[in-house]
Amino acid sequence: MSKLKDALSAGGFPLVVEVKPPKGVEVAKMLAPVTGLNGQVTAFGVPDNEHAKMRLSALAAARLVKEAGGEPLMLLTCRDRNRLALESDLLGAAALGVENILVLSGDYVHQGDHPDAKPVYDADSVQLLLVARELMAGRDSAGNALSGAPRFFLGAVVIPEAQPLGPQRLKFRKKIEAGADFFVTAPLFDLEKYRAFRKEVVPEGVKILACLKVPSAEEVEKAAKGELRKVYSLPPAVIQELSGGDPEEVLAKGAALAGRLAKQLREEKLADGIYLKAKGRPDLAAAFLKAAGF
Repeated sequence: MSKLKDALSAGGFPLVVEVKPPKGVEVAKMLAPVTGLNGQVTAFGVPDNEHAKMRLSALAAARLVKEAGGEPLMLLTCRDRNRLALESDLLGAAALGVENILVLSGDYVHQGDHPDAKPVYDADSVQLLLVARELMAGRDSAGNALSGAPRFFLGAVVIPEAQPLGPQRLKFRKKIEAGADFFVTAPLFDLEKYRAFRKEVVPEGVKILACLKVPSAEEVEKAAKGELRKVYSLPPAVIQELSGGDPEEVLAKGAALAGRLAKQLREEKLADGIYLKAKGRPDLAAAFLKAAGF
């Protein structure tokens, strides 16, 4: 049974903290947040070759998180696999006790560390949600019967700052119709823009986890120069607050800011929980928790 599902269903405002699968097989650092924060965190997000950079398999990392005592939320991108491999990994996840799945398209390979790799995109995120629902019904995407159906708690991604918002609103609805139980937003720094998004996009019964990120000094510097090419933005007041100091000081200020934003989101009932990206560092996640008052 998914603790994340139970917490969202009960209105418990769960916290998901992202871990960082290593580029190698040394996993102690990846598991440090699990051993250090378990009990304060509902689940741990496990990226799948994040930013198109090759890392330890998300499926293996999710199982390691579970063995360390945490509940994994495994991310699954459409970029790197055809539907045979996607379905196989979904069944593998279920067999290994991984119930929470977040499906996403994935960044383009030219943005990562294997720019000559061939992107696949045999299924998009809406189609992958449908495939997962078919598996849960006891059939693969070709209609063949399974020997035992998996159980998933399925999530998808939404981009509140998408411009124009119309296509994003349409895709949001398609993902709900395809079977998404919950959504994780792109990172939020600008609550004014997010409030406007919530007025335009009605959750329709699904839950929303607001993603908060601790930005690096390099990311803040790019934002200050207008060179940040992301699906989210840092407003001028945030850039001013985080600028200055050495890289560690910027991270500490970013963790405190994320905590304050989480507190505000909860008080205004703008989200049902938080997905925290804190560089996979338990010290930054702990600073976030202190600032958020969780």
